Amino acid sequence: MRTSDRLRDVPVDDGPRPSRIRGLVVGFALTVAAVLVGLSGAGVTTAFLSAGAQGGSATITAGTAALRINGSAAAALGAQALSPAAPAVWAFPVSNTGDVPLALVAATTASAPQPAYAAATRVLLVPVSGSGACTATTAGATAALGAQTASALGSIPAGGTQWFCLVLSVPNGTSAAGTGTALAFTLTFAGTQPAN
Repeated sequence: MRTSDRLRDVPVDDGPRPSRIRGLVVGFALTVAAVLVGLSGAGVTTAFLSAGAQGGSATITAGTAALRINGSAAAALGAQALSPAAPAVWAFPVSNTGDVPLALVAATTASAPQPAYAAATRVLLVPVSGSGACTATTAGATAALGAQTASALGSIPAGGTQWFCLVLSVPNGTSAAGTGTALAFTLTFAGTQPAN
């Protein structure tokens, strides 16, 4: 055998045949088309969202809020006699010593033990122009002693003072049971800075 004969018998690879390449390209193209059709029918939604905000420099400070009754944080208004013929009356100032305006609310609570007439006791709390404007006949809506919450007491500006009139009364025909027994109660004011 000659060397040249041997070389002739060895198959030579001339590279891929055009029909083979065409088949691969068509198969790849059909696969890509099928994937694209599948994705378009799948109801996929894509969104690119971005948000941002820039702010300038700012200084945030907190104000102070402080209420004083008769010049102190807690004040005893003093004992008074109470009967259907003579309501108990107190006039007192509430001051805002803070640096923000305050909207006022107040509530009364009766302390235990309560005398029999406590359930019939009525409370009136209203703003007045001064101590002289507070009398037993001061007008306004009354509430039961423990159920009194006044949400319409107004606002006190920073550094301002408002006088209030507190009247406790018992109606005619109230049982005399418990007469001579003291009725202790607490009046609590709260101030909230109004929204601007």
